[in-house]
Amino acid sequence: MSALSRPALRWTALVGVWVLVGAVLWITLVQVFLLALNPFCHLQRPGVSRLEVVSVDRNADSQITDFVTAKQGEDTRVLTLSKAEASELHENDEVWILDAWYADGLRPTHYRLTPLRVLLEYPALLLLPAAWALWRLRKARQRAEAAPLPPIRRTFTDDFHLRAQRFAKPEPEKKEDPPRMNTDERE
Repeated sequence: MSALSRPALRWTALVGVWVLVGAVLWITLVQVFLLALNPFCHLQRPGVSRLEVVSVDRNADSQITDFVTAKQGEDTRVLTLSKAEASELHENDEVWILDAWYADGLRPTHYRLTPLRVLLEYPALLLLPAAWALWRLRKARQRAEAAPLPPIRRTFTDDFHLRAQRFAKPEPEKKEDPPRMNTDERE
């Protein structure tokens, strides 16, 4: 019997999956709301790239972001990273950068590539494991609710009487009577 066949564990897992789906929908709703309120926002193509840092420059106009000049092959790009992430970078560092799916003047448009940042920027990716978990929970419920096999019926015999018959008197043997002839056969 699998662990998900137990109702308490199955319900706990089901509640956890729906909380995860609710959190993903909430994050997506907040992102869409922020996009709707910002008139200077535009969509950009998301992507991941490996870059070599050329310089880190302070952004005097923003308290949230700094500029990072980076080189990808022969191309030079100017990235807008958060101040905390930009302060960790030094010249000639090679870093993986995640491009956000929209750009505005308020928040960073590039981030260092980490699993947490991927899940925060693209929370819809969490819906794939949630869908798989819901499918597994549904299959476990179907197995648990399936008609159980009939129980094995065990009958216990009283062998006391069988052992006692060893000492019983043998029954007299019956002699077989010769076959009788039918009256029609005599004639």
